[in-house]
Amino acid sequence: MPGSMSAHATEVSSRRAAGDVAIQLVAQLLNLVLGIVVTVIIVRTLGTTRYGQWSTLLAITQLVGIVGSLGLENVAVRFATAEPEREDMWLGAVITLRAALTVPVVVVYVIAVVLISTDQTMLVTGLVMTLLYLTGIWSTLRIAFRLRVRNDVFVAFVLANSVLWTGAVVAIAAGGGGMVALAVAFVTVSLLTQGALGLLALRTVPVRWRGSRELWPRLARLGVIVGIGGALTYAYGRVDQLLVFELSPHASEAGLYAAMYKVLETAGFVPIAVMTTLFPIMSGLYPSEPIRLRKLTQLAIDYLTIVSLGGLAFTIAAAGTIVTLLFGPAYKEGTTALPVLMAAFVPICIGYVGGNMVLATGLQRRYIYFAVGGLVFNVVLNLILIPVYGFQAAAWVTLATELLVVSITLAAVLSKIEMRLSLRRIALAALAAALSALVVWRLRVVGAQLQWLLIAMAVLYPALLIALRALDVGELLALVRGRKEAPVSR
Repeated sequence: MPGSMSAHATEVSSRRAAGDVAIQLVAQLLNLVLGIVVTVIIVRTLGTTRYGQWSTLLAITQLVGIVGSLGLENVAVRFATAEPEREDMWLGAVITLRAALTVPVVVVYVIAVVLISTDQTMLVTGLVMTLLYLTGIWSTLRIAFRLRVRNDVFVAFVLANSVLWTGAVVAIAAGGGGMVALAVAFVTVSLLTQGALGLLALRTVPVRWRGSRELWPRLARLGVIVGIGGALTYAYGRVDQLLVFELSPHASEAGLYAAMYKVLETAGFVPIAVMTTLFPIMSGLYPSEPIRLRKLTQLAIDYLTIVSLGGLAFTIAAAGTIVTLLFGPAYKEGTTALPVLMAAFVPICIGYVGGNMVLATGLQRRYIYFAVGGLVFNVVLNLILIPVYGFQAAAWVTLATELLVVSITLAAVLSKIEMRLSLRRIALAALAAALSALVVWRLRVVGAQLQWLLIAMAVLYPALLIALRALDVGELLALVRGRKEAPVSR
């Protein structure tokens, strides 16, 4: 491979880092479009009840997978960044350990599926999804690209996966297929794309298998802590889907909530793209470059908040139009929950920064307490409110939980790196978002269609950000045009 593949995260330029994020965002934007198409087709094909079952199975699959993965990917990135001379051994260790954990993970998942399934179709669908855990072994090799800030390679496979999955969903819907057919297609596409990704990684970077098992204890010790924290984070974020499925007054509410939550989940590509690039850099900066680490943390929080506030503003102004167009009139009842969930997107974006910094700064043990508190808070409120208020209560509890956990986590991280967060840009961005929402809302009232609402928001919000000086064009240009030879960590 070219020489650019040999540079490690802490040696790349700001221009390279910005370019890596930009490529991911563009590719993930295309992925978002495909994801919306797929979601709309699946929602309309399965109906509210079956879509609720489908979403519940996916939630279980992801939760068990997070527990079983032990957060090994980020742990391996941290160790490989600290010990670049043993990078090949860390890669070998994380792959072999991940493979060893797959068997108990599958057993736990099968038990969960048997317990949660309400009919044979749901059971068979869940059992087919068991094969997804094999793809997790291969996908772990994307670490090789993260360490070299070449996430464009990984995101290309993500996009390929989305293209194939979209084609499969269209074909299944046209042929009158159901959940089982979707599960078979989902697993097949994942096996193909993740397998190809793993093979490319093995051909691109050296991986040392012999002797790598001696690193398992170090991976596992930290991985257990990170895995518990990650599982708790996912649990307090998605346990509401399971509780709505079990406790809501009407069977259709699980599907309604799942459709609204899918919008929030899809928007997550933005903080994921940003922190996929920045985490190896931040991990390398701590504790040797505190000033640059604080600056990078502030920039990440500022820009992610700007994006999330724009999404919230547009959703508040046009929620009804968005839901009707995407999911059809049958899902219009979910309109009230969508703005609440998108409000949760603001602390979620900030939480991605805080969560990654927890691992970079060694605060993962303390974070477990934060996540346990969030889970207890979430479950107790949902148990009380969902039987009475249905899925709308789950949306509000999600917002409250994210605000609680992210606030505590961010305070701990900022204290650790001795940083005082500036709120100037965030306040100005909130003002720009509010003004933009008012204009878009007015356009909707007078009958403007969704495409015109999108155009108005896309033009007005950035213009107001620049006018109010919440967005510094010079800073963005300097970042993009930064000297190639200037490393981010220097």
